[in-house]
Amino acid sequence: MTESEHKDLLFVGRLLGSHGVKGEIKVNSLTEQKEDLLDFPNWVLGPEGGPYKNYTLVSGRSNSKGLIVLLGGVDNREAAQAMSGTDIWVPRSQLPQLDDDLYYWNDLIGLMVVTQDGEELGKIQHLFETGANDVMSIDFQGEERLVPFTQEVVLKVDVAAKLVVVRLLPGM
Repeated sequence: MTESEHKDLLFVGRLLGSHGVKGEIKVNSLTEQKEDLLDFPNWVLGPEGGPYKNYTLVSGRSNSKGLIVLLGGVDNREAAQAMSGTDIWVPRSQLPQLDDDLYYWNDLIGLMVVTQDGEELGKIQHLFETGANDVMSIDFQGEERLVPFTQEVVLKVDVAAKLVVVRLLPGM
């Protein structure tokens, strides 16, 4: 992979360890529906920044705890177990185009969050979902601030300008 192709990778999950003795691997999918990860035939594995290695998804299925997959070239329990903790990436080119008001979480990481009055709240470190809504974890001078990522709070997202404008609700 070229350097520009590395920058085009999106983090979509993590390998958790072996399942059985034939090389199957347990997977934690970070896609909206866990099974969506099985739609990508080519996976790039490795830590953020590389080195990366390409794998082909041979088969996959869902179970109550996540996904179970078989990757090309991984044919025994020891090989599968050795991959535990490895990050899964897919090229952005494999992902569907989104409507203008939708964003991949990866595109929001590092964006500055400001209030509608211009007060800087910090940069988005990661996002996570709760039962009620998605939440931005924002780093402000080493402290974590949690802000809901809802229509009521988020007024504007400008990925090109690396900016998210929010309206803080009472008590926030």
